[in-house]
Amino acid sequence: MHFNTNNLSKRELELYITFLLKQNELIRKRIIRPIYRGESLANMCEKLNVENKGAETNYERLAEILFMVGDKSKRYFKDLDGFTLNDTDNSVFDKIMDYFNESIKNKNRSVQAFFENNSELKNFFSTKKNKKIFSNALKPLNIIDKLAVRNYYLILLHQISAINYRNKSHFVSASSNYDVAKKFSGLSKNKIDKIILHCWQPIKREHQIVQKCGLPTCGNAPYFYQKEITIFGGIFPHFISGLEITNAKRFFPNPNIFNNEITNDIFLGGLNINQSDFKTIIKKTNYKKSIVTDGTETWEENTI
Repeated sequence: MHFNTNNLSKRELELYITFLLKQNELIRKRIIRPIYRGESLANMCEKLNVENKGAETNYERLAEILFMVGDKSKRYFKDLDGFTLNDTDNSVFDKIMDYFNESIKNKNRSVQAFFENNSELKNFFSTKKNKKIFSNALKPLNIIDKLAVRNYYLILLHQISAINYRNKSHFVSASSNYDVAKKFSGLSKNKIDKIILHCWQPIKREHQIVQKCGLPTCGNAPYFYQKEITIFGGIFPHFISGLEITNAKRFFPNPNIFNNEITNDIFLGGLNINQSDFKTIIKKTNYKKSIVTDGTETWEENTI
């Protein structure tokens, strides 16, 4: 990876080094974890509506848009029907039961091995009468905990590529392992067609809420060797530290780093970004929907 420091002022270089040191400190303390998302240049250009010219692609423009709108899940690119960001009514959990029930019948060896290694999960979701148990376990929960339970199970469905969910997933896949992300970054044989997003995420422990409800949890991840990290909605630009064009050996640090004081807060809540032009910019991309937050609440909006 080539990081051209000549493009940075002395102050920017000092800030970026400070940022990396703070990031490594919080990773060691297990407050945050590093995330690497491998993607093809062609896919990213299509989503952000930047002309893909291979090695002649305007990487600067690609990075500029990415650091404003982030990288969103297939749902927001394809404008698919389905439950929204904050839906937690009974129909959502009924669908989760159905998605698991269908997945248990999947003949894929890896999927079968996952359910064999997580027999409690398999037995619970393969029994239709457990829908009532599922519903009753959720009744006393507040909206935040219901979302945690919902997302916990949707993550598992995303990771096993559940037949009825994979093409309308609310999630994007990343890895805590750089080499894994690099392996999955290229969908074609074109050596230029590979990029990696360098990101981070505060560590959450949603499985503890699921266990408190008496619901089954996953002991072994579907593809544990991939060290997958599954992110709901997409990766906000506030949690992206840089864009790497792997074979072109180019790296673009998130310029918003240089407008922030490097403290624990920016790693827990994300970088402060001036998004006054956000709606104008995202309408020029090919995203059909967007995730919007005011710092307290988060919701979806159409972009077209």
